[in-house]
Order: sequence, then C-alpha cells, then structure tokens
Amino acid sequence: MDSKQKKSTLFKNIFPLKNRLALSTGDPEGIGFFTAQQALTHLGIQKHFQFIVWSGANSKSLKIPSFQTQVFKNSEEAFKAPFKENLLIQIKAKGKAGDWVLKAGRKALEKKVSALITGPVSKTGLSKYKSVGQTDLLKKLTKSPEVFMCFRGSSFNVILLNDHVPFHKTALSKKQLKKLIQLALEARSFLPKEQKNKKLALLGLNPHAGEQGLLGKEEEEILKPLIKEEPELEGPLSPDSAFLKKNWEKYSFFIALYHDQGLIPFKLVHEQRAFSQNLGLPFFRFGVSHGTAPDLKNKDIVFDSFLLSLKEAIRCVRNNKASV
Repeated sequence: MDSKQKKSTLFKNIFPLKNRLALSTGDPEGIGFFTAQQALTHLGIQKHFQFIVWSGANSKSLKIPSFQTQVFKNSEEAFKAPFKENLLIQIKAKGKAGDWVLKAGRKALEKKVSALITGPVSKTGLSKYKSVGQTDLLKKLTKSPEVFMCFRGSSFNVILLNDHVPFHKTALSKKQLKKLIQLALEARSFLPKEQKNKKLALLGLNPHAGEQGLLGKEEEEILKPLIKEEPELEGPLSPDSAFLKKNWEKYSFFIALYHDQGLIPFKLVHEQRAFSQNLGLPFFRFGVSHGTAPDLKNKDIVFDSFLLSLKEAIRCVRNNKASV
C-alpha cells in the first residue's frame, strides 16, 4: 500500500466517528434560546456531527430548516436516540439553566459528547450552586485544579489569570501563571495556522508595567523572571498601550492579570462578535461572550457569538481527531 492509500485509510477511520455537540441555551428569560436557534439555522447540517440542545421545560420546540427535531424530557432518553446528522435532539429539561450545564458537562466527562457550547447564564442564577459563572461551575464539576477564561475575536485573543473574582481578592501567583502559560501554549496549537507560531504577550500589573520598580515591584519580582524562563513569552507590556492596533497581529494571546484588564479592551473592539473558551477542563467548552440581555429577547437582531462558538467547537473537534 502506498502513502496515498495509507492516508486515505487513516482518514476513513478518523472522520466518520460520531460527534455529538452539547448546547445549553442559558437562562430562559434571556436571548440564549433565540441565538442558539439562529446559529443552528445559519450553520445547518454538519457532516459527522449531531446537535443535542438543552432548553427550558416550557421553551418552544426548535424549528430549523433541514433539521428534524425530536424532543425529550430527560437526557438519558435523549442519548438513546439514533445518531443522524439531520436529527436535532432537544431536551426540554426541568430545573435551572445551571442544571443543564452540569448535565451536559457530565456527558462530556463520560465522553458521550465531543464538546460543550453554552449560552449566557446570569451570575445570580448560579448562586444556588455556590459558583460565580459557568467556568467556576464546570471547574467544580470536573475537579480541575486550574481553569482559565479565554476570549477569542477576529482582531486578538485574551486569557484572564483571574475570572469573576472581586478585585481585592485577586492574587498574582507565579505558580498559577506558569500553569496558565502551559495551557495557553497547548491552546495555541489549536489556533488557525496564521496564529500558531506567534508569541504570548504578558501584560504588566502596574501602570507602565511598574516603570522598573518605581510604580510597583510585581513586574521585577515575578513577571520578568518568568519571562526569562519561557522563550514564547514577551513583556511585561504596559497595560495602557498593550492593545494598540499595531500589536494585534504580533501575538497569539494577550495574558491579562485580572478580569477587566483584558475584557474592557476586548469587548470595546469586538462587542458581540466573539466567543469564550475554557482552558484547563478535560473537554472542549466554548460559550458566548455576552450576557443574558433579556431586554433584547425576541428582537430581530443578529448575534454572532453562539454561531462563532459552534464553528470553533466543530473546527477544534475535527482537528483533534485528525491529530490522533
């Protein structure tokens, strides 16, 4: 058998694998159900993929051209349904949106789904789980030691060292930073080819990145020694000029040392044309980059974030299978 035949056989074994993607539509009061339906309508049937959608018990049945929808009341029955690319599985589940995220997360842990894509859930809606955000909820479910929020956009990408933590509780830990950098380098290998070889940019913590110790010691004592250890890292960049347009093409990821340091510039540039990703979970998880926006529910507005999340989940699953 020549190399061409071998390659053909290899891909025949890889790509026909059945991939189920789990979608949680988020708070019923918000725009999640609408944006999920909008995204699936735009995306259409995908070869070797089936979509399983969690929504509220009182939600409408999904009506999407080219798909046949089958509705179930619980996930166990839903996963007994046949695998058909044109069969859309909808689970009208009882409970809160956080319950659906946990159920979908368990299916991902059991390797019954290839990726999890989540709609927006309010922070107050997750308070009963003693979690602030879906990242924290999934971190506890999977017992993952470190999970980081990453936001991806067409202009640049950011990773947050701290997620939904009150500012007075934020901490700069070299150990935590090293773990983030390790995960960032792994995530970089899944980026589109034009971004794979670009370095990581580490932001400074203090104004002007500390001005050589005049405005803070963290850069001298923690960040600069870390940069010397990691050749793929550059910085620390002054936070007030790091996100100038001339830097967008230079780096694969900007590493922000607290939530708003990264998300204010990211959302200013991308608005809702972006998506989120978790680094550190034992499965792929993508989500929207916006909130529940109940004031926009049922309005004729195009939202890109759920669609971008779905497209990236499919791309990463396919790339992951191809590298096996």
